Amino acid sequence: MRRALGIAGALAAALTVGGTGLAHAQQEPVPLGPDCYKGLCLGQTEQEALATGLVVDETPGAPAEGCNILDFRPEEGQGHPGNGIFVHPEHGVVEIQGTDNMTTTEGVGFGQTLDQVRATYPDLYNVPPLDFTYAHDIPGNPGVRYIFAFKDDGYLSDFGLEDAAGMDAC
Repeated sequence: MRRALGIAGALAAALTVGGTGLAHAQQEPVPLGPDCYKGLCLGQTEQEALATGLVVDETPGAPAEGCNILDFRPEEGQGHPGNGIFVHPEHGVVEIQGTDNMTTTEGVGFGQTLDQVRATYPDLYNVPPLDFTYAHDIPGNPGVRYIFAFKDDGYLSDFGLEDAAGMDAC
């Protein structure tokens, strides 16, 4: 059964083998944020998330510990393997990973450079312990942030919307 590794853990594996493995979006990107993607929102229960029709549970049953990970339906786009929608039993949806069909509300998406993302979010800060993971706190939405990860070549290879305290519980 998959366990929540968070954006950094899944990225470390992806970065080791190279590229993102993402296909280019063939439609206009849909915004992720400031607290939802379409009808899928941070804080929803697993049942509410599944009821949106945007996601499926490829590993039914409760995880031994931590968060369950739901997967987007293929028509919502492709993200990194092992990433998806992280659902904590008490906090609900705590992270929504981006796909190649999404951007942040300000238009940031896969393939942009760190400098381009920093130009959009001047207050971007590093999220230790990894030096390739950054975050931007969403104004007016305490504890919610975008999280970004960059490949060694400096390009955005993963992003998501997360409830930081909820993700820490995973």
